[in-house]
Amino acid sequence: MNKPGRNDLCHCGSGLKYKKCHMKEDQEVEKEHSLVQRAANFIRRDLLAFARDERFAEAFALSLPIYWNDYYDASNAEQMSQPEALRFFDWFVFDHYLEDGRRLIEIYAEEKMDDLSSHQQEIAANWVNAGASSLYELTAYEGQMLELRDYFTDEEFTVYEGGGRGNVELGELIITRLVPVTDRMELSTTAAYLPAAEITDVKQKIEAAKETYLAENPDASHTDFMRRHSHLLVHHALLEA
Repeated sequence: MNKPGRNDLCHCGSGLKYKKCHMKEDQEVEKEHSLVQRAANFIRRDLLAFARDERFAEAFALSLPIYWNDYYDASNAEQMSQPEALRFFDWFVFDHYLEDGRRLIEIYAEEKMDDLSSHQQEIAANWVNAGASSLYELTAYEGQMLELRDYFTDEEFTVYEGGGRGNVELGELIITRLVPVTDRMELSTTAAYLPAAEITDVKQKIEAAKETYLAENPDASHTDFMRRHSHLLVHHALLEA
């Protein structure tokens, strides 16, 4: 067996001291990971509270029927289940454009950054640039690690989800947003899914909408399009359900 190099020793010597040094390093890495994870969970909660501010009440009311295809509106919003409310607020925060052309996540970062810890600032800054909500095919899984493929771009991701795959079977589709947390990707909030029987023509619907959008916005990216039209995934799910 090769002897550890100079950098491997961490100036701790060898033998027992060497092992203790690396145990300490592992503990420090784990501590840092825990701090970032807590920061991500805080930002999730704080974004939800921020989106409920009274100044966004009108935008909230106007956007409900857009997202839910008139299934929910201001008159029956309280009937949303908790998972439905979380998914709506996720779209409202990350994808929906307010009248001034900004997204709520951008306003949050501008106004709240100085009040956040360094770890929370890192999460908030990274999430401003998080991708739009999309459809992801479950291609493999092991415990809490899911292998997902973007249904429209074929880009592949390894994603951590504390609850594992839930009821989703291989080949079925998850409606969610992926966000970076330390060195891994996670789901931004509670996800929905399309069982095999309800996938039907969702790709054709999205491709038709994208063709129309790009004809009017030829310089737009796929992410630009999905931010403007990710609610169509929900419309499809409601129709199929």
